[in-house]
Amino acid sequence: MKATGVVRRIDELGRIVIPKEIRRTLKIKEGTPLEIYSGDDGELLLKKYSPVLEISSVAGEVAQSIADGTKYCVLVTNMEKVIAASGKDKTKYINRPIDSQIDKLIKARQSQIVSLFDANSLLFDIDIKNFVISPILTEGDVYGSIIIFGDLSMGETERLLAKSFSNYLAKQIG
Repeated sequence: MKATGVVRRIDELGRIVIPKEIRRTLKIKEGTPLEIYSGDDGELLLKKYSPVLEISSVAGEVAQSIADGTKYCVLVTNMEKVIAASGKDKTKYINRPIDSQIDKLIKARQSQIVSLFDANSLLFDIDIKNFVISPILTEGDVYGSIIIFGDLSMGETERLLAKSFSNYLAKQIG
C-alpha cells in the first residue's frame, strides 16, 4: 500500500470523497461497489468488490465444462478482467483486462452473437471475429460475462449455452 498524500475529512453524514484523479486512475465509477477492510492499527482499506471473483473456482469449472463439451474457448470475466478461461491458449487470457468494446457489450445486458467482418479484432486485441457474449446479471446489476469463441461461426445454440451458464453463475452470486 502506498500513500497518496491526499487527506479528506469525514462530513456530518459520515461520508468521505475519493478524489477524481484517484477514481480515474483506479477506474472507480459511480455505482462501483467497494468493500471496506479495517486493520489492527486503525487503517481502513477500500477494495473494489467483485462477486464474480468471489466465485472464481465455480466460474473456472463452468468454463471448463463448456469447453469440454463443445471444444470452444470460454472466458468468464468480471467488469475489469478475465477471471477464468478454458480451451486453447487459456493461460494467455487470465487476468487480461477487458477492453471498452467488451465493456459496452456486457453493459448492453443481452446475450449476443458478435460477428465481425472487418479487419479489426474486437476481443482483447486478438484476431477473434466471431464470439458469443452473455452478461452475468443479478438483481438488475451486471457483474461480468461469459464469452464463448472458436474457429467456427457462433449461432443461436452457442448464445443460449452462454446465457444458461451466465444465469447459473448469477444464481451462485446471489
